[in-house]
Amino acid sequence: MALAAQQVMLAHSWTEDSGIDPTGYWMAEKLDGVRAYFDGTDFYSRAGNKFYAPPFFSKHLPKNQPLDGELWLGRGRFQQCISIVKNQKVDRAEEWKEMTYLVFDAPKLDLTYEKRLDYLKSIMPTFGKDAIQSSDTSAASNNVPPYARIVPVQKCLSKTHLLRELDHVQTHGGEGIMLRAPRSRYEFKRSRTLLKVKTFFDEEAIVVGVVKGSGKNSHRMGHLEVKTPDGRLFSVGSGFTDAQRDKPPKVGVVITYKFQELSTKLNPRFPTFIGERIDIKWADYCKTYTPPTLKAATPAKVVSLLKQKSLIFQGGDSDDSDKDKTTNGNGATANSDNDDDDDDQASSKSSSCNSTSSPSTASTTSSLNRKRQLQQKTSKNNNDDSDDDTTTNTSKHQQPCKYGSSCYRRNPDHLKQYSHPHKRAKN
Repeated sequence: MALAAQQVMLAHSWTEDSGIDPTGYWMAEKLDGVRAYFDGTDFYSRAGNKFYAPPFFSKHLPKNQPLDGELWLGRGRFQQCISIVKNQKVDRAEEWKEMTYLVFDAPKLDLTYEKRLDYLKSIMPTFGKDAIQSSDTSAASNNVPPYARIVPVQKCLSKTHLLRELDHVQTHGGEGIMLRAPRSRYEFKRSRTLLKVKTFFDEEAIVVGVVKGSGKNSHRMGHLEVKTPDGRLFSVGSGFTDAQRDKPPKVGVVITYKFQELSTKLNPRFPTFIGERIDIKWADYCKTYTPPTLKAATPAKVVSLLKQKSLIFQGGDSDDSDKDKTTNGNGATANSDNDDDDDDQASSKSSSCNSTSSPSTASTTSSLNRKRQLQQKTSKNNNDDSDDDTTTNTSKHQQPCKYGSSCYRRNPDHLKQYSHPHKRAKN
């Protein structure tokens, strides 16, 4: 079944200008765990590698119906999850008791998504609930998988509803939202019926160099030199904890990084380390990779992001009162501040996320701005020297932004690095 694990369904990205109305789609939280395909006996990664889960972890899972899901510890605990699943020592079996196998599909059932979901509900509870939805309650209560739960889903009522749920999830430390087309079938490929919604971009790169730091990091790693499948080289110096700097990813390891936007040279701006990827093979990733391209550039249309305009950056000028948020026609708000992490932020974010570990997408509104403002107050002392030049510029020494009055960027690092006389003239 290792081959089937390498062909699991993958998502495309949804953006506000994609032309896709999310109304009627099924929404679920995008989890920051490790993708795992269960073949009835064992768990496998997307790379086809076997995860050596202890026998108790798969108790009462179906033997004749494969499952697709994620091994998950909770929001903000991705690195710890990776550490557990890649370790094959028996004496670490107890750590699997903290893990949950969150299931989102039954790939081999040739049924609509709604019917597949009904099947899952008949064999295991939804996360946050204790009971199986089955007519045979006595049998169900005796066969509840102790470590497996269904990812909660809800119908999307509108784009405003989607953005509100995205706000809620990300404010509480989650990654984003997954959209599933109604009445869709499972496809063993990247499918247009499965969409991911986030306010930042993330991609994979391979480590080609580990560079020693300076200052407080003079005795350990300062930043990584990485390469994309299409050959672009750049540095990643943010997002590492002290422990990760002491024992950084080795050359040849695949990492995931996040970023705000692409430069005119198609390099990611403000790349931030997320974690190592043990569940994918670099050669396989390269085969399915689509390099980014620039659109026909005009002063008003600067850079085409990997997946078009994001939820963070909106086109056009705005008044000062709108610089911290963008509002669509329905009143939904998407944050536009910088999403860079540094060592201190990574630690504080992890601790705050651990206190809120439910993947529920309950319809409550909360502001991303409070979270971003706290992040902005954190200094970048733990970044390598390569990240410091954007924080030491003053307006006297700033270079003028080459996009002039057409510049739509609002993140603090860009505003510190480049001057915007037209914006000061408005005040």
